[in-house]
Amino acid sequence: MVKYGQQTCRIEPDVGSLRALINKRRPDVIIVHSIVKPAARDGSATATVRRQVLEASDLQIPPGAIWIDLIEPTAEEDRKVQEFVGVPVPTKANPDYTEPPEAHYSENGVHYLHALFISEPEDTPDVTGITFVVAPTALVTVRYHPVETFDLFSQKLCKAPAQALSPGTVGLGLINTGLNRSARALSKAGESLDRIASGVFRAKGDRSKRNQIYSDTLDALGREDEKISNLRESLVSVERLLLFLMSEGRPENALKPVVREAIRTALRDLQTMEQDASFKAQKVQFLLDSTLGRINLAQNDIIKLFSVIAVIFMPPTVIASIYGMNFKEMPELDWKWGYPLAIALMVFAAIGPYLFFRWKKWL
Repeated sequence: MVKYGQQTCRIEPDVGSLRALINKRRPDVIIVHSIVKPAARDGSATATVRRQVLEASDLQIPPGAIWIDLIEPTAEEDRKVQEFVGVPVPTKANPDYTEPPEAHYSENGVHYLHALFISEPEDTPDVTGITFVVAPTALVTVRYHPVETFDLFSQKLCKAPAQALSPGTVGLGLINTGLNRSARALSKAGESLDRIASGVFRAKGDRSKRNQIYSDTLDALGREDEKISNLRESLVSVERLLLFLMSEGRPENALKPVVREAIRTALRDLQTMEQDASFKAQKVQFLLDSTLGRINLAQNDIIKLFSVIAVIFMPPTVIASIYGMNFKEMPELDWKWGYPLAIALMVFAAIGPYLFFRWKKWL
């Protein structure tokens, strides 16, 4: 519902119901409809937006739509959207679809951009490819997996409408929201690494319990490394997109200085997050080396134990070998106390190395 004269709107459906729709029945097209109000006395104009989820059977794009979000589009949806925006929209539903030779390019005043955004099913940041088609009249995004960034940003548009919405500003808003989600995912990865470090360096219990802790730590580090790698891959792709916009994708309109400043701010945020991701990747490597080092220490303790046992039993083995020889003339074999004496000699020969190791604090 849109009310003129007020900055209010109703989102249908909300995030919970939208997620249920994605899981149960796929929404085909999400439309963000922009209605610019009459100019105020100071000459400014504010935009009231409305978010709609349309099914394929009722795909009627409202006039003035500023953002069209295609989710697993069909050939018919692709055709209707292309007719609305008046430019080609590359989707996999097109029989003639081929991967573009470049990730970012411009054609007839339309910018075709591709970037990797994170999606967080069960708090695991995976990456999925998003195609941006920045046309003069509307922004078209094409995706094939659920991405929470899009749901959050569309709600943000309705809650706090921006001044004079345009396809470029909507696209930058999407990117900024994606960066915020990436920063959140990096923060969660940092918290997980702190918990892992606490478990590694404070591992207590018997040897079997510590071994289980080290095994679980290796599994957890592998998962965190995968998350951070995905986040770094996403940040690099978004950075390349923004650099392309700064060099070739400069819109020739009144918002150009605002857009360029927003891109600079996003690039600064990107550099900070890339440094944070590099730090966390180094921390993963440090924890991995520490865990493997502790596993090696535990294995060394086991090897040392076997070595000590071998050294302790070496002198008794020598004595037993001497008296096990089958020579005819061996005076000790005729002694009355020869056997007890040999046993006592082997016991003392074993106790001697043991006491020496204890004295040297090797045990």
